[in-house]
Amino acid sequence: MRQLVWSRAARNDLFDIAAYYRGLDRDLEFLMLERVETAPLVLLDFPDLGSPTRHPTIRKWRVADTPFLLFYRPARHQIEVRRVVHHARDWSIEP
Repeated sequence: MRQLVWSRAARNDLFDIAAYYRGLDRDLEFLMLERVETAPLVLLDFPDLGSPTRHPTIRKWRVADTPFLLFYRPARHQIEVRRVVHHARDWSIEP
């Protein structure tokens, strides 16, 4: 079975998301983090669900009910979440 791995950049993205939503509403902070952190679990069983990107090994996946995209690298034994990016951001330069 594959493992889920968060890159340092993706973990930093989570900290930034938490800080932003904490300033708005503590409950919303927890809700957004829960959705982002659990979204890639489905990718463990279905690694090709996300759309291809211009980077041949990176795919993107929209986190339901959030404004975020996950950029991830599927591999035989793991799914590496590379970045978590707001969909309105210029993510064409990612990851």
